[in-house]
Amino acid sequence: MANDIGIVTPPPGTRRWRRYQVTVPIRVSVEKSRHVSVINSRGSQLNAGGLAFFADADLEIGDEVEIALKDYDLTLRGVIRNRANTQYGVKFLATSPDEAEQLGLFRQNLSSRMGRLGA
Repeated sequence: MANDIGIVTPPPGTRRWRRYQVTVPIRVSVEKSRHVSVINSRGSQLNAGGLAFFADADLEIGDEVEIALKDYDLTLRGVIRNRANTQYGVKFLATSPDEAEQLGLFRQNLSSRMGRLGA
């Protein structure tokens, strides 16, 4: 039986999710060498797939982080995907059914909140 679910690759130069130019308070936690660092920052360029944030920290591309979105009372896992000086880009991860559910709820909440702001 064929699977009806497919991955849609957007055309070059387009994004999978709409990016919102908002600023939200976040708390970033990262574990390196058995030491947990906590960074309070502001997330920006928020979308359903990730966000950007500034931090005076030495994070590497590929580092897994925990992002607490204070306005949403939600914590999501992510991975550092890019870096430009002190700005980091994070892609949200969902590696378990619980995380996938949390990420799905966040995406619904974000769409609802941003829809009200844009109206």
